[in-house]
Amino acid sequence: MNKKVMALAVAGVLAAPAAALAQVQIGGSLTMFYYQHKPENPSTGQSGDILEMSEPELYVRGSEKLGGGLEAWFQCTSSLDGMTGGTASAAGWCGRNSGLGFRGGFGNFFGGNWDQPQKLVFNAGRGWWGGTNALTGGSAVLLNGGSASGAANPVTTTAGFFSATSVPGVTTTTSNNPGTFFRRQAQSLNYHSPNWGGFSLQAGYSANNESTGIPEASPLTPRMYSVAGQFRTGPFYVGVGYEQHADYNPGNQAAYAGGDDNNITAVVGLQFGGFNIRGLYSRSEYEPTSTTSMDVDGFALFGDFRFAGAHTIRAQWAQVNDTGGSSTVAVGSYKGSAAATCKTPGAPGSAASCASDTGAMLYGVAYSYAFSKRTEGSVVYSVIDNDDKATFSKGKTAATAGSKQTTAGLVLKHSF
Repeated sequence: MNKKVMALAVAGVLAAPAAALAQVQIGGSLTMFYYQHKPENPSTGQSGDILEMSEPELYVRGSEKLGGGLEAWFQCTSSLDGMTGGTASAAGWCGRNSGLGFRGGFGNFFGGNWDQPQKLVFNAGRGWWGGTNALTGGSAVLLNGGSASGAANPVTTTAGFFSATSVPGVTTTTSNNPGTFFRRQAQSLNYHSPNWGGFSLQAGYSANNESTGIPEASPLTPRMYSVAGQFRTGPFYVGVGYEQHADYNPGNQAAYAGGDDNNITAVVGLQFGGFNIRGLYSRSEYEPTSTTSMDVDGFALFGDFRFAGAHTIRAQWAQVNDTGGSSTVAVGSYKGSAAATCKTPGAPGSAASCASDTGAMLYGVAYSYAFSKRTEGSVVYSVIDNDDKATFSKGKTAATAGSKQTTAGLVLKHSF
């Protein structure tokens, strides 16, 4: 068993009907990394060995049968990042997937802080590999602009009128990572359908809590919408996710007047013998200003080969292509078409077009050994290789244009 189960009688003790029994589960997982990190950027950080936790969690889940096939449920999943010392995660209690809702024959409707449908499709593609961590991650850094965990809609503040006829200028905080499509969205309402012969539908949108702090005169109403369809049958998997951000200000522009950003992610998977192969495509489109746009797309392949019972070889490869569109400003690590900080041969730091050589490649390989159903150890090697003008990083130190960042080390995971 990979979890403890505690049955608690409620509503009437001995006289309570069977439908009033509530089930509470406690469990979680711990993943520890120890690895060598080589950033190739001595001005911001040196090479060294790093010990840290990766997405450790403790969950408490509960449900109560209400009769007629209806069930109330809750989940509180909390981070345990402080286990190795140092700075603990600021997420605190229920900072990971957490919610409260109803489920039944109609599906599952709930509110809370939850991975959005587009991210669920991406997760089906990456599988064991991380999305953004420095050792096993990176695919979401390249293809989805990084991650936003437990994030609300961007918060905006009035910056004043720029002219007598213009709309109010606003500034968006960067803490909510407005350019990323790999989101665990806070204050979201979600629906997950039943399984209809292998097909399922997921949908979510964010409540507009931030509107209470946005002036009525502002043109902005930040909100997120996400939807996905997934089909599983036998060895096959197909998933498509779409997400839209309204008024997120992805380029963090002071005179931002609104716009829509969107992403589509598609995954196809196949299992045969001991192999599990997934292919992923992602395309994002941004409107950093009212008159310019940016688009970026890329691909990824993930594969697992399990043999001799306890042994697994894993590999990942991802490629993000050059940015396109008319935007001259950057969105996160995606370069605008004329960013002044671009690197050009023979003239570092000069103002030049970034329309080419702004992509990057990720590749990694891992060997895993399952000591039991709950405990697994792995040896991992992973590299992000930037094109001449790209600066994608593994998140520990900033990258210089055209550099590589390499990690190699050990992973120990235990589920309980």
